[in-house]
Amino acid sequence: MDITNLSGSFLIAAPGMEDPNFSRTVVLICEHSREGAFGLIINKVLMNSFKPLLSAFEIQKTSVDLPIYYGGPVKPEQGYVIYSPYKEKYGAIRVTKNLAVTASKEILHDIAGGKGPSKYMLALGFSGWAPNQLEQEMMTDSWLVAPLKYDIIFDIPPADRWKETADTIGVDFGRFFCSGGSA
Repeated sequence: MDITNLSGSFLIAAPGMEDPNFSRTVVLICEHSREGAFGLIINKVLMNSFKPLLSAFEIQKTSVDLPIYYGGPVKPEQGYVIYSPYKEKYGAIRVTKNLAVTASKEILHDIAGGKGPSKYMLALGFSGWAPNQLEQEMMTDSWLVAPLKYDIIFDIPPADRWKETADTIGVDFGRFFCSGGSA
C-alpha cells in the first residue's frame, strides 16, 4: 500500500485514537499529496437539519432536508458537499470516477430545488494534514485504511459507519488491541 497517496480511501480511527476530533471516525480522503492531505469525516452528525442554515447559504426555500456532518476541525464555517455522480459544473475535486467534493453554493441551490445530484452529503469543516503528518500518524497506528465504498457514505446509518468500514477490511474492533511501543 502506498501511504503517500491515500486519495479516494477511507481512514478509520483506531480504537486508541485519543483526539476527540477523530475518535471513532471514518474520514474520506479527498486529496493526498506531498503538500498534505484533505478529507471529510463522514460519520459525525453535527445537526439533523440544514434548514436552520438556509439563509446562510442564501437559499429561500427547499423541498429536501439533510443532516449536516462534522467534516473536521479546520475551518468549521466552510461547507462541503460530497456527491455522486460527478459533475464538472460545481468546480469540484474529483475523488473517484463518480464521486466528488465541492465547496460551491451552486450545488446546495440545485439540491434545494430538487435538481442536484442523486446522492449527496453536506459537511462543515474539514480534516487536514500538513506535509508528512498523515504518513507519520499512519506509522504510529493511529489510522487504518479501507477502500472507499459508496454505500458507506450514502446508505449506512452514520452511527454504524465506523464498524461497517472496519468490517470491509476484516477488522473486529471487539478483538482489536492497541499498544504503544516502547524499547
